[in-house]
Amino acid sequence: MPVYKDENAKKNPWYYQFYTGEIKGGKRERIKKRGFRTKKEAEKAMVEAQTAINKGEYLEPSKMAFRDYLNDWLKTKRNLGEQTADLYDSYLRTHIVPALGHIPLAKISAHDIELFLDVLHKKGLAAATIKRIFSVVNAALNAAQLKDLIQKNVANKVEKPQASRRRDLIVWEPEFVSSFLLTTYNDSRYWIAVYLAVMTGMRQGEILGVRWSDIDFENKTIHIQQTVTKKRQIKSGAKTKGSVRSVALSPETLEMLREHRKLILSERLKHGAEYKNHDLVVCTQFGGPVTSRAIQKVWDSFIKKTSAPKITFHDLRHTHASLLIKQGVHIKVISERLGHSSVSITLDLYGHLMPNMQEEAAAGLDALIKPTVTQKR
Repeated sequence: MPVYKDENAKKNPWYYQFYTGEIKGGKRERIKKRGFRTKKEAEKAMVEAQTAINKGEYLEPSKMAFRDYLNDWLKTKRNLGEQTADLYDSYLRTHIVPALGHIPLAKISAHDIELFLDVLHKKGLAAATIKRIFSVVNAALNAAQLKDLIQKNVANKVEKPQASRRRDLIVWEPEFVSSFLLTTYNDSRYWIAVYLAVMTGMRQGEILGVRWSDIDFENKTIHIQQTVTKKRQIKSGAKTKGSVRSVALSPETLEMLREHRKLILSERLKHGAEYKNHDLVVCTQFGGPVTSRAIQKVWDSFIKKTSAPKITFHDLRHTHASLLIKQGVHIKVISERLGHSSVSITLDLYGHLMPNMQEEAAAGLDALIKPTVTQKR
């Protein structure tokens, strides 16, 4: 069996080589591949290669570096949303390319990926993050296999990392929400963004993208039709098709918006031609889109001032949902307000906040069904 061990190799010393029986360029064609941990792995891979040759399915190993392939692959992923594409790019630059980019695409092994995952764990990355990074590597190699650049996706041989249990949602009680909003009211022009998050359950990008023309003061609704990305770009649409929606507003919310609009109108007059009028509700003093970093800075200052339980701005969506649940609002209405693609997502997230629903439902049956048997049997 033409399988050999390279005694000078520091790792994965086994390799195979054999002649195909074909003559190319006046020379006998030879197939050679290195990088196997054990003799058994090399023998198995060689048999697979010989079988592929006999079937006419053998692929010449690509000499392209994994980093070059990844760059090309990401450019062709046109079905990715902008935020997802940015996330993929970040994973490639920060983790994947530095660790695996130098390896030729055709020579990446399952062992290489296992070592890579171990490095991510040692960096202290969250289990969910490691799982997402692995998914990117796996998707890239799947695409390479479909394009016949490699024979098989070696990531399928790797035990997939498991995400840790979803963290418990932290929600604020109504009394604390009221105190928090009152205490921070005069601290920042971006207070209105926090208020809208509590009162509407909108995502941060949706709040930053709301225009005055999207608010129907007469019918007490707000229409979510665009968002602002982390790069301050105004983008039509929303996270998903279901996220383009209308949300009913309370009378107090409408009053707060009217009050905030006075500030916006005064700044338009003050800055004149310098004012960039995007019609945004939450904007800079010159009318431009607000960065998520600016919101984060304000949010951190609010948390510090009030000594509030530490939650993220996004967690205000959860508080909004919990406030509705406390009022007995139907779960489908809550799902529609949050812009979830299905009620099952809402139930999965907030079902634990409704522990008494079955008890109340059972008790309610007594009010509907009156027993007709008055005597004991």
